Amino acid sequence: MKAGLVLEGGASRTIFTCGILDALLENDIYINYVAGASAGISYGVSYLSKQIGRNHKITELYMNDKRYMGARNLFRKDNRSYYGLDFVFEEIPSRLLPYDFDEYRRSGENGFGAVTNIETGLTEYMRVKADDKKWSVLRASCALPLLFEPIKINGTYYMDGGITDSIPFKYALDSGLDKVVVVLTRPRGYVKKPEKLAGLVKLAYPKYPKLAEALANRHIMYNREIEELLRLEKEGKALVLAPEKDYGIHRTESDPSILLPFEKEGHDYAVRNMARIREFLEN
Repeated sequence: MKAGLVLEGGASRTIFTCGILDALLENDIYINYVAGASAGISYGVSYLSKQIGRNHKITELYMNDKRYMGARNLFRKDNRSYYGLDFVFEEIPSRLLPYDFDEYRRSGENGFGAVTNIETGLTEYMRVKADDKKWSVLRASCALPLLFEPIKINGTYYMDGGITDSIPFKYALDSGLDKVVVVLTRPRGYVKKPEKLAGLVKLAYPKYPKLAEALANRHIMYNREIEELLRLEKEGKALVLAPEKDYGIHRTESDPSILLPFEKEGHDYAVRNMARIREFLEN
């Protein structure tokens, strides 16, 4: 039986996922396939490189750094995004908290990011490659409308993969997997509401009506995905790990004193459910 790990995005809320990923590695559970959207895949690659605590250190040391995120980054002509792209995707992994590209390469480079083609309004799935030291797929998958400029890859512009496939479990199963462990950043029972900024996105990106349409329909897509995911869980094809309550973490929260307790919630949750996770993977 082949199993995969699927990680929902959610920007800063995805710190919950980091706690789960560290707990898995600490208990020698390594699933050599990760598909995710937005911050899900960005944090997931540190799991694939087996770097326990790396995401914790990024949050502790740099999340509250203005070079990491902040409105002033939007006004920099060489950046035009809320996040400091080169700081996040080049300086940190290359110098400040080095990413183990060699281990990721040895693992088979089985990280896959969902991205949204802003011309078609459809999801595309791209392998994260160790040789791409600029992390183009991660940049594109995290590129929230209004907060990021579109990211160009091979002549095509992409943005946040969570717009069109927030939880890419169907892609993972269609790739030949038999079952998936899915980590959510919202509690069970969460129902997504229509996007309040859909109208503004339509005005901001007049050349890309399909992008605005996809964002306007995102709540429908998301709620259907949750329904399908819960059906798969009943069939034994998915195991869903999710926060036990809504901790009210905003997507651009940068305060480690708020984020790290949420990470600990994820870690403790995984530890409490470790027997269930093992049973699912080994059955």
